[in-house]
Order: sequence, then C-alpha cells, then structure tokens
Amino acid sequence: MTTPLHEAPATDSVLLTFDGRVLEVFGLTDTHRYHIWRKPQLEFSHGRHPWLTIVLGQGGRHSFGYDPHRLGGLRALADRLARSRPDR
Repeated sequence: MTTPLHEAPATDSVLLTFDGRVLEVFGLTDTHRYHIWRKPQLEFSHGRHPWLTIVLGQGGRHSFGYDPHRLGGLRALADRLARSRPDR
C-alpha cells in the first residue's frame, strides 16, 4: 500500500510535502528534507508576521513565514506528520 502525498503551500512560492517518510520544503533558497526518524514537528506563531517552525527531535529548527489563509492546510499536514512519527 502506498501512502498518498500530502501537499500544503505555505506561501505562493513555498510548498511543504510529506509522503509518510520525508517532509520536504520547496521554494526557499534550497530544498530541505527531514526524514521521519528526525522526529520533525511543525509549530506555528501568529501575529502580524506569522511564522512556521520545523522543530527536530534531535535538535535543530527551521523557520519561515506563511500566509495566514493557508493555516488550515498546514495544520492538516502537521497532524498527519505527528501521527506518522515513530515514537508515537
């Protein structure tokens, strides 16, 4: 059984994808990949300039802005990512 790809745009030029094993971020200065064994999770800050932060279980963070109207799709991706973590 294959896991469907989950895609969630953060802005018009930044896209997050998750295939059940790897979280990828496209559209920044480079493509970033986070395997599920690194225990990535998404955190959201709200306010005038909302930020999304990818927090890794072994340390490390990656933050960038997101468009507030895209929060629903990003939260859905965050939920799927949390359900897929191997430490659950």
